[in-house]
Amino acid sequence: MEIIITTLIWAAVFQGFLLGFMFIFSKKHRSFSNKLLGLFLIIFLFGAIADLIPFDFIGNYDIGDLFATPEVKWLFPVLFLHYVLEKIGRTAHLKKFLVGNYIIAFGLISISVINVILFLLFHKSIRDLFGFDSVNTFYMAQQYCAFLVTVSALIIAVFETLKYRNIAKNEYSDSTMLAISWLWQFILILVPVILLWGAELIRILFGGLGQSDIVTFAWGFIALFIYFVSFKAFIHQDLFDESKQKITKKENSSVNPEEIKTGDDKKSCETIKTEMETGQYFLNHDLTIHEFAKEINKSPRLISNCINQSFGFNFNEWVNNYRVDFALQILKDKNNDHLSIEGVGSDSGFKSRSAMYIAFKKKTGETPGHFRSN
Repeated sequence: MEIIITTLIWAAVFQGFLLGFMFIFSKKHRSFSNKLLGLFLIIFLFGAIADLIPFDFIGNYDIGDLFATPEVKWLFPVLFLHYVLEKIGRTAHLKKFLVGNYIIAFGLISISVINVILFLLFHKSIRDLFGFDSVNTFYMAQQYCAFLVTVSALIIAVFETLKYRNIAKNEYSDSTMLAISWLWQFILILVPVILLWGAELIRILFGGLGQSDIVTFAWGFIALFIYFVSFKAFIHQDLFDESKQKITKKENSSVNPEEIKTGDDKKSCETIKTEMETGQYFLNHDLTIHEFAKEINKSPRLISNCINQSFGFNFNEWVNNYRVDFALQILKDKNNDHLSIEGVGSDSGFKSRSAMYIAFKKKTGETPGHFRSN
């Protein structure tokens, strides 16, 4: 059984390198986030090689020694988090955290480089210079710290992704912006890896020696990750682009806080409702709260406040309710029986068939076909 698992892991390592380089140099899906994903895969696989390589020496160089192979464990949680943040447009909010951890990660990698240089020039290692106990204490300390950084990265990724959903609901009318199950899979597949890594560190903390089977099982989960989740994540576009972030920041910063606290709120909300109905802005497939605000010369914050507090919806629900009502008018007209459901959805402002079905089920409890005239 162990031989089978090890074979699958090494097959995944080879496949992972191919995928990693494809993600970095892809022309069809070119983006900074996919370059990060490619680097993340390659760094993860360097970690696998360091743990699972079946020999200890290359010539006279002891690759089983401390810091003798690239120490990348601190880098993979940073690349993981950076990728997630880049996908949901939140990188700028945690820039200092990322930069600080990148500096630490590359600092640790440089120790491996120094170790190689010492061997080539003086046939010594860092352990020979500072003693085994000192180097081992430092090595294990950074292992535990890297584990804590990984747990922190996972928590931050979950928190920021949940935050993204709330932002998307209040800024975008396209329901597909909320369909991020692939991103949740990318995040949550690391949970068993982290648990197994933590178990191995606890075993060592209580006197365990050598490397246990826990490590092999951990890399087995990584093999699953490489084959399944990474490619799904690769083919999805970034969710918030930079231009929209800048619009959000600029428009929110220009809003007068008193604007949403005056006694004219009710009148303003009625005006917003009337503008949407008369202008039929909901027919725009890609309508966002910022585009709508620009069209009717109101602030996004005022519109959001009215929709959330006065109408009892988020922006996504509010706009899609108009689209459902518009589609119902078309479906119930016998003169439109020749139109396909997809055509009706497109004419009503829905960007996709799935978005239309989601909105219909939420508002009416039925599918669009249920309302087709007989």
